This record gives sequence, structure tokens and C-alpha cells, in this order.
Amino acid sequence: MIRNIVFDVGKVLIGWSPEKSMDMTGFTAEEKQAVMKALFTDVSIWNEEDRGVKSRDEMFEYLVSQAPEIGDLIRRFYENAVISVTPMDYTRDWITALRSAGYRVYVLSNFGEYAQKRAVELGAINFMDLLDGYIYSYMIHEIKPDRAIYDALISKYGLNASECVFVDDVERNVQGALAAGMQGLVFTGYEDACEKLRVMGVEF
Repeated sequence: MIRNIVFDVGKVLIGWSPEKSMDMTGFTAEEKQAVMKALFTDVSIWNEEDRGVKSRDEMFEYLVSQAPEIGDLIRRFYENAVISVTPMDYTRDWITALRSAGYRVYVLSNFGEYAQKRAVELGAINFMDLLDGYIYSYMIHEIKPDRAIYDALISKYGLNASECVFVDDVERNVQGALAAGMQGLVFTGYEDACEKLRVMGVEF
């Protein structure tokens, strides 16, 4: 029986787009293309940010090392990367409905400290008061899909892994949850996720 719903944050409970952040910061099409190629062709570049093991200055230098010829563009992007975060219109109601139906709701997300706190300041992460618990990767220096981050949530809140369903938009992160003994589903949209949860026996 599922008793706990565990959500990823980015592209599940909040929206964010690096392209939109660059649009809001006045990047040209050519500049956007250069930054996207340098920093998002291999998204594992951002693992260091999510682990929270580098200072902001160290992280900036690390990103610039990927494409020093556009260091000025990388700085402009990095300083404004989070500004496009937006709350999803369904998030608070979804969490509220699940908790009203008797489920506990948790967050388990890869998120750097600065970006997570900035998303709170900007009003995109507007649901912390509704949660039964949470772990952001920077807090424990572990990231999905490594087993340690799922085990950390289970241990911190005394959960039974088999009673948890993990909702994430990235397949490998859901696979990580399955390996940790959780159930899981790949998020492709709100209505689809609600239907998949109901098929799994989650009534709300």
C-alpha cells in the first residue's frame, strides 16, 4: 500500500527554462546557442552545483572552464539563471489533496543551495509549508540517481520504501528510486501523473 508520495521539484512542481532565463536577461539567439552548447550538452556539468560541494565562485570558475571563450556570457547567465522559475498552477492544490486523503508528501530533489533559496524568494517554491519533509541534494552532498539520496530520505523520516512512490520527470532518477525499493513513475504532465497514481491505488 502506498502511504507516501515523494516528488521531484524542477519540471514537476515548478517550471524553469534556461532559455527563458536568457531571454529575460537580453541574450541574442547566437549567445543563447553558445551557452546552451557549452553548459547543457552534458547536463552532468551541473552535478557539482546540485551536490553543494563548491562555493558560488568555485562553481562559476568550473563552468567557465567548460568554455572560457564565452566566460562573460556564462557569468551573465549564471548570475541570472534562476529568474525564470515559476510555480505550477496545480502544485499547492495537488499536495493539499493528497494530504487531505491521508498521504504524506515529501520532496527529494537535485537542487543547489543558492538556486533553491532563490526559487523560494521568487515565489516558485511556494509549497514548503505543505510538506511532511524534504531533502534537497545540497543538504547532504548526494544526488539522484545515486542510492544514497533515496536512503537518506527513508532514514530521516522513518519511511518504509515499499510504501513510497517517487514522481520525477527523469527516467534514470525514477530507476534510482526503484533500486532503493520505492515505487515510481515518470512525470510527463499533471493529468497523466494523477491517472498513473490512481492506477497504482492512490486515491485523492
